[in-house]
Amino acid sequence: MANAEKQIRQTICKHNLIEKGDHIVLGLSGGPDSVCLFHVLRGMTEEMDLHIHPVHVNHQFRPGAAEADQKYVETLCADAGLEARVFTVDCNALAKELDMTSEEAGRKARYDAFFQVAAEVEARCGETGSVKIAVGHNANDQAETVLFRILRGTGMDGIAGMAYAREERRESGIFTVVRPLLDTWREEVEAYCEEKGLHPVTDHTNQEGLYTRNRLRLDLIPRIEAHYNSNFQEGLVRMAKIAAADKDYFWEETARAYRMLRTPAGLTLSGEPGDEVMLDWRGLASCHEALRHRIILKAFDEIGLTQDITAERLEAADRILLGQVGGKTVEFPHGYTLSVGKGAVRFTK
Repeated sequence: MANAEKQIRQTICKHNLIEKGDHIVLGLSGGPDSVCLFHVLRGMTEEMDLHIHPVHVNHQFRPGAAEADQKYVETLCADAGLEARVFTVDCNALAKELDMTSEEAGRKARYDAFFQVAAEVEARCGETGSVKIAVGHNANDQAETVLFRILRGTGMDGIAGMAYAREERRESGIFTVVRPLLDTWREEVEAYCEEKGLHPVTDHTNQEGLYTRNRLRLDLIPRIEAHYNSNFQEGLVRMAKIAAADKDYFWEETARAYRMLRTPAGLTLSGEPGDEVMLDWRGLASCHEALRHRIILKAFDEIGLTQDITAERLEAADRILLGQVGGKTVEFPHGYTLSVGKGAVRFTK
């Protein structure tokens, strides 16, 4: 068994990423990582009764080459007796429309496609197994992610990097995204593809310093490894695993404290789940700052605010909760608010 295949199987088993009978919506770009994962999962299909649903997104970033990548994926799937679901998205136009970078637009296009197919598969086949989304991030990607977040400024949760399995929410539903290659290094993936004669496509923009992530991979990481620590990427991945264990513990404590602070238990202010949450003011204010911030994040998550909460907003909430300012309300992104009064903290959509 090739080293990459052995490692991928061990990761899947250790973290219980895939179970018998699962439907796997697989992001298949045609690059080495996704092709390697596709091939390994195909080899596990019979023994685990897996159902693989390949999804390819043509971002229209590289005219001609993008169509060649799409054709490669369609042929690869057809040879395996599968049909690739293809989405074509003008990601440059999407980036302008949503005022985001082309990288962010590409990611949005991919995950929107993955979740759409997952919802369709669940509606059609949900009674015959769980539906999961599999993506091909490898150990090098993890190291680059951690370094990128450190450079931008992050906390412990950010240092934990990408999770092996993470439940994510979109309008189309809530699905678990799994990363079976997260313990496998890029050179191991490429060696596997060569050994199996898979001939994945090459995105030449990955070798150009167009994006910050590319510059980290092509310039900063090699410099650090050459002059400071030859095992720098291994160190970043090791740090991520340590931080991930701490993160899991803190969120377990958060869930426990949240249940105790919830008033009334199990209900929002309106008596219906979904638009408001109320917590005990004194109890929340008495929590350690690290725990208090996570409780605030969890409360907002429950009513739909899952991102764009900055440290500045959390600090503003602290000042109100601890009585350091006269105000009683803090505005959070996208129309959400935190307000204090009559012994309660209200989180409102």
